[in-house]
Amino acid sequence: MKRLLPVLLAAVWLIFPAAALDATIHPGFSDTANHPASRDIELAANLGIMVGTGLDTNGAALFTPSAAANKAQLAVVLQRAFQLDYDHIRFIKQPVASDYYQDVPDESWYAEAVVMCAINNIFPSGGNFGPDESITRLEVARAIHASFQAKGISIPMIMLMPVFEDTIALTQEDMNMVVFVNNTGILTGQNGFFRPAAIMNRAELASVLGRCVDLMALGPNDAGLDYQVELGKTFVVVLPGNPTTGYTWSLSQAGDPGRVALLTNFYLPEAPADQILIGQGGKHYWQFKAMQPGSTRLELVYARPWESVAPISVFTLPVTVR
Repeated sequence: MKRLLPVLLAAVWLIFPAAALDATIHPGFSDTANHPASRDIELAANLGIMVGTGLDTNGAALFTPSAAANKAQLAVVLQRAFQLDYDHIRFIKQPVASDYYQDVPDESWYAEAVVMCAINNIFPSGGNFGPDESITRLEVARAIHASFQAKGISIPMIMLMPVFEDTIALTQEDMNMVVFVNNTGILTGQNGFFRPAAIMNRAELASVLGRCVDLMALGPNDAGLDYQVELGKTFVVVLPGNPTTGYTWSLSQAGDPGRVALLTNFYLPEAPADQILIGQGGKHYWQFKAMQPGSTRLELVYARPWESVAPISVFTLPVTVR
């Protein structure tokens, strides 16, 4: 199956922003400018996967990167990043959170995401969910692996068993999860340790999501592919570039805007803001949404806007909305 894309530490921070049909990006956060995960935080924010925690005294947006992420927040960002749904299943009545867990109120801000995760077997169902519990690296590894499986997304990876001093006591099933996230680069160990029980903060979660987005996105190797996307779903195209050379990607043919709409586009350097080298390149991100059934064609060109010559690279993508 072709890859699809895809709180206020309380309810507010994960409210889904309105899906604008013009190209807009998040203005940035005042507390992440020099953070090692700044690039991934900006990526997650621009794609609407994660948002901020409030405002500082000057009215600027905060992300609070060091705050621990909890299980409710994990459910919501996984629903967004992987576009979890239950369109493939028919229910006699619409499922609600209390059908699966005793401690998730049906009216809670995270209830819908918890339902989607339960139906897609992201978390074990039954008993208590523990929405306010901080999440560990191992729990994130389990949930990420389950999300890729739920969407039928196959990710190539090196078939080597990593050696970590702190994973000996893990079950074989959990070790398989660790191997998956480590070998795909989604969540890696360091200095011989994976730290499975370590609590994950919001910045680390953004980095995990950023790597998932990059793995699921369409890229140069997908040019010319007859891409199939379900109605109402979004998908991301990622193309390498280097604006310091004067070359930029632009959308020369948007296809039928009634079928596929551009939600946002932005450029991110390859490295975090505090590690950028002069002349270093990065990636251009384009997020589209399938609006109406039918076929269309997208075309992006890589050129210097002031030159009246043929672009040095063209990316075309036939799209069929199902």
